[in-house]
Amino acid sequence: MGVMKCLSEKILKHFNSLILCTLITLCTNAFADQVTVAVTNNFDFTAEELKTQFEATSGHTVTLIKGPSSAHYNQILQGENFDIFLSDDAERPGYLEANELGTRFTYANAKLVLWSVDNRRLTPDLLQEKDFHLLAITNPRLSPFGRAAEEFLKSINVWEAIQDKLVIGENIGQTYQFAISGDVELALIAYSQIIYGIYMQAGSHWQIPETYYTPIEHQGILLTDNPAAQEFIYFMQSTSGQQIILGNGYLIP
Repeated sequence: MGVMKCLSEKILKHFNSLILCTLITLCTNAFADQVTVAVTNNFDFTAEELKTQFEATSGHTVTLIKGPSSAHYNQILQGENFDIFLSDDAERPGYLEANELGTRFTYANAKLVLWSVDNRRLTPDLLQEKDFHLLAITNPRLSPFGRAAEEFLKSINVWEAIQDKLVIGENIGQTYQFAISGDVELALIAYSQIIYGIYMQAGSHWQIPETYYTPIEHQGILLTDNPAAQEFIYFMQSTSGQQIILGNGYLIP
């Protein structure tokens, strides 16, 4: 009789545990939500890390839509429903906020680097002496990275002299592709691309001092009233989120 009672108590405890686990799961799912984030190309690897940690701690699910900021911006103007847009500039989020489409915030400042396919010392002298075949930069009219590259090249007085050596990418992702393809010898790209790019690490790079160009401010904008989206932004601005951003080659504004 004592044995039967003991078994009954164990079965009851196990049953109660199963009910408790089920209730916890149901409650978690009840409060879990979906967040859709349109993210600029050069921040996509960092966004993946943020997504993984946020999902693990919040129970929410994040879908990242990766691509050029210009493409995301045009989609938003055409009515695409993103919760958050993480741009590589301040102008596009600023325009969207001015038109009352959301609330913007600054999430990072990017670094510009000069990269070489060869493992060699990189200095302004290399550019001033035109001791290279081709240099890839992003279009200054379309990207803050391009504007920063132009400012740097003008500051060392080579902008006009090397026009015949420039290969222009439409966005920082395409400029990166020019570099890893081997079609160019040098490229002015984002430091975050060096960190993640295996091909980039095989070459050499020089972080351009920030005194040479206007800070490359990355702004985002919250486009909906989705509470989970607001939580994701809070996480990006938290100590844990900022550690991820810093670790991927960005500055915290």
